[in-house]
Amino acid sequence: MDNHMKHSNTIERDFIEEISGDLRLFSRQLNAYRFLCPHCQSTGRKDNGKQIAPSGAKGYLYKINNSWNFQCKRSAKCGKGHTFEKFLEIFFPAQHIEYVRLRDQLGTTGYQTNCPSLETLMRKQGMLSSQPQQFQVDRKSSEPWQPESPAAVPIPHSPKRSAPACPPGFKLTIKPPMRSPQQQVGHQSRLNHLMKQRQQQRRLREGW
Repeated sequence: MDNHMKHSNTIERDFIEEISGDLRLFSRQLNAYRFLCPHCQSTGRKDNGKQIAPSGAKGYLYKINNSWNFQCKRSAKCGKGHTFEKFLEIFFPAQHIEYVRLRDQLGTTGYQTNCPSLETLMRKQGMLSSQPQQFQVDRKSSEPWQPESPAAVPIPHSPKRSAPACPPGFKLTIKPPMRSPQQQVGHQSRLNHLMKQRQQQRRLREGW
């Protein structure tokens, strides 16, 4: 027998022992485990209201072809059957995840096995997204650093005021706006250029 299958059988026996306290009228048989079927005997009583005796328990966990399964022997009224993995999923969901995880570590899950892979189970239960995760590149971090310009502060608009009335005989003189030092330098250079042109024209006229 394959070592993985031997380990799998050991895992399933360990899990059966773990959940045995929650299976009513649980008993060990020669090649199986017997207990009240959780589908049709969950009340622990017969249809006539009498309590079910241990011999009347119809739920079985058994191994066939190196695979563990559940089967109810009340074929006329129930007869439900599952793989051991499905039995855990229905009645013992916490143990079910751990069981699949251990099987997945042994490589006995997935295609052509009686147990889904851990990834498939997590996707089924919504623990993993079915869409590949996409990462957005922060373009600011990849671009060279540039100093940020200060945010423009809105200047509140003041209501327009009319010019104060001047007394008779006075003339209101509006001065031009003051130039910045840069503007003054540029203006002076233009004046110097004009003066040189005029001097050249004067030399040409007077011949000196």
